[in-house]
Amino acid sequence: MWKLIFWAIVIGLVIQAIKRNLNAKANRTAENNKAVEANIENMVECDQCHVHLPRSEAFLVEGKFYCSQAHIKSDV
Repeated sequence: MWKLIFWAIVIGLVIQAIKRNLNAKANRTAENNKAVEANIENMVECDQCHVHLPRSEAFLVEGKFYCSQAHIKSDV
C-alpha cells in the first residue's frame, strides 16, 4: 500500500514539473512575439519611383513620401 502511495506522489510531482516547464516556455514565447511586434514598422511608397521603404527612412513633403532628396527635387 505504501509503495502505491509513494509512486502516486512521485508521478504527481513529475506531472506538476512538466506542466510548470510548459507554462514557462509558453510565457517566453508570448514575450518574444510581443518584442517582434514592437519592431514592426509601417512601409510607405515613394511617390516618384514607387519603391517601398520603412516610414522612418522616408522623407515626407506636402503629404507625399519620397525615398531620397533627389526625388523630392525632381517632383517639385
